[in-house]
Amino acid sequence: MRSIGISAGMVLVMWIGPSYCPAQHLVWQDTIQLFDLGCLADSGTSLASAKIIQQVEYSLALSAALFINWDHDPGTNQVLLLQDIVYRCLAENNRRFRFSQKMVHHLGIQYFFDSITRFQVDNNQFETRLEWRIRNNHSGFLSAILTTRLFNGYDFSVNDKGYLVRTLNSSFLTPFTGLFSGGFQFKWPRFGSLNMGITSAKLTWLRDKGIYEAQQTTLLYGVPSDKKYLFEYGISLQLLIDHEVTRWLHWNCDLLLFKNSDLPPDLSLKNDLGFRLTKFLQARICTRIFYEERISNKVQLENMVSVGFTVTL
Repeated sequence: MRSIGISAGMVLVMWIGPSYCPAQHLVWQDTIQLFDLGCLADSGTSLASAKIIQQVEYSLALSAALFINWDHDPGTNQVLLLQDIVYRCLAENNRRFRFSQKMVHHLGIQYFFDSITRFQVDNNQFETRLEWRIRNNHSGFLSAILTTRLFNGYDFSVNDKGYLVRTLNSSFLTPFTGLFSGGFQFKWPRFGSLNMGITSAKLTWLRDKGIYEAQQTTLLYGVPSDKKYLFEYGISLQLLIDHEVTRWLHWNCDLLLFKNSDLPPDLSLKNDLGFRLTKFLQARICTRIFYEERISNKVQLENMVSVGFTVTL
């Protein structure tokens, strides 16, 4: 009886007095909030709040070109299958910190009716970013952008005997590039952001050393054959635009510049206009521009127009 009385008295004191034991309360959209147990009714005041948002977008498009009695380029009959996967993950709280990850997978399989099959688009990028807010629309950031292709890439040519010959020019992790940056971010709400990397480093690594023999050279992508990788220091600039222009038009743009002390800036531009025709049918105009003096002195431009199935989860 005495122990029961002591326990009842302790419960009464905890009921009347303030409590400092927090508990977790799960609310909608995976938002976790902490409340004081002394406040039995939800006051709406959050001691700490965090949320995690994930999104996956998948699209598949098929196109074909068939020429009959065509006098120009008779071997251009082809079928092209395009697959795009974009995964986004965002974790942030009501304070100052924001952590995000983004994975972009672009893969195209191109089949020519003269027995040539190749991966025309093979671009895979994984980006991790940590941001902390300094003031409204101004933040500091740390980021890492990793890029590689998945399948072998070849150059096709005709030898002296008229046979088609293919030469390896790239493969998985050949090259593998990583851009690491730290600096300041200026954000335009519902439009995009500008990231100024005041200190940056770029890593280029070739996993398959046999590519030097295939290309008959001792220097590829800036990496000599007697070295494993190339590491450069410099500055970077990234412009990100993710804007819903209208209900049926979405604009996505990623402009990335890296400048070291010796060479002109490396340029990578990906511009994507998505036209939503129906709920699951979308037309896209994709433009990609690349320039890196270590690879080529020419500005490489690629334009693709596609219509296909798109779903967002």
